Amino acid sequence: MFTIAMLGGLLVSLASAAQQEGGKRYGLNLVLETALSNHPSLRGEEARVDASRAQLRQAKAGYSPRLDASLGYTQLDRDPQFAVPPFGTLIFGETDNKQADLTAQYPLWTGGKLEGVHRQARAGLEAAHAILDRQRQKVVLNASTSYFSVLKSRGVVRVMESQLSFLQAQRNDIVRMVEQGVGTRIDLLRAETAVSASEEGLTRARNGESVAVAALANAMGLAADHTLTVVESPSFQQLDRLPQDLSEAIAEALAHRPEVAQVAATRKGALAGIQVAKSSQRPTVGLFAQYDAERPTFMPETGDWSAGIALKMNIFDGGGAKTHAIEARAQVKQIEAALEELRNGVTLQVTQAMLNVNSAAERIKTAQKAVATADEGVRLITLGYKNGVNTITDLLAAQSELTGARTDQNSATFDWHTARSELQYALGRDEVR
Repeated sequence: MFTIAMLGGLLVSLASAAQQEGGKRYGLNLVLETALSNHPSLRGEEARVDASRAQLRQAKAGYSPRLDASLGYTQLDRDPQFAVPPFGTLIFGETDNKQADLTAQYPLWTGGKLEGVHRQARAGLEAAHAILDRQRQKVVLNASTSYFSVLKSRGVVRVMESQLSFLQAQRNDIVRMVEQGVGTRIDLLRAETAVSASEEGLTRARNGESVAVAALANAMGLAADHTLTVVESPSFQQLDRLPQDLSEAIAEALAHRPEVAQVAATRKGALAGIQVAKSSQRPTVGLFAQYDAERPTFMPETGDWSAGIALKMNIFDGGGAKTHAIEARAQVKQIEAALEELRNGVTLQVTQAMLNVNSAAERIKTAQKAVATADEGVRLITLGYKNGVNTITDLLAAQSELTGARTDQNSATFDWHTARSELQYALGRDEVR
């Protein structure tokens, strides 16, 4: 059995948790800041950027000279020798042989391979940055829509509290009327039933708010049971300007959406891949120099230093290099087709988002009129009930209509904010408000 003492203990626990949280009051700005600094998906995409940056450094390293050192030891089962009749056996080495050399190499020309690999790596880094940017926008969208969901749920709680307060006041009036002999027991029973139903609705609304707060914590990259004090800050009312028409919105999205930049960067990398594939059909030229500090005794004496220039060319490989070039060109065509499909998808998404914003705005206007009408209806029927003109059924129906109208107005208001956030996400804007 839940007692007042247990309720007091629960409130104390909640207050203590709020103090441990540092008394933070999460308006929209703090919600977004927390999400961008905590969400684990961003750490994963940042790691992708770091990996792409390392690949670019590897590609740049191909332009630099290469210096290799080698150490070796070889033991033979006997001294190197051969027979020279009639002189007998000649020995020209030892069983224990050491080797130590230092070799430097520098590419003069690689047929365009180094340049192509470098462009591929640079395009990969651009694509990784675009993916990270879009993920940040997604985190902001999820956090902002979850924030508005909390305010929407809280609005439902307020509507239900207002309804319950009205019904309780009417129930109390009927009790007094019954006591004075001017009211009926059936009216009192109906009022009591309405109060009970309203209390149940308020409980569901409060539970919905708690669920929305848990979802917001998850969208911020926090544990779902994290204690949050969510406030309706004025910052989200400072609205960014939206495009005036659909064509302006589509143009902005195609210019700023990170996915478009990502696919464009991928296309750059594929074009560079064609160059890399063609390079295997071209000669390569490089310089080399080697210093032998220690050599096996059975090797001929040719000096400690050697240097030269090397030319290497693929004469015949069964058509493998040519096939790689054909494959690279096909990949470019695939990416170009994907880019066209993406542009069409962006256009559709922006169109839907614009329509949703306009629809939500119209719903707000309609809901405001409905609330005003229902509010006046409740006032008149309440007056009529007190004068015996209307029945309790009329009064409860009017109050139910008012509750529905207020709920619709609350939903339309925060659906509009959510639709704006989704439109800005569709536009590829860095911040969603």
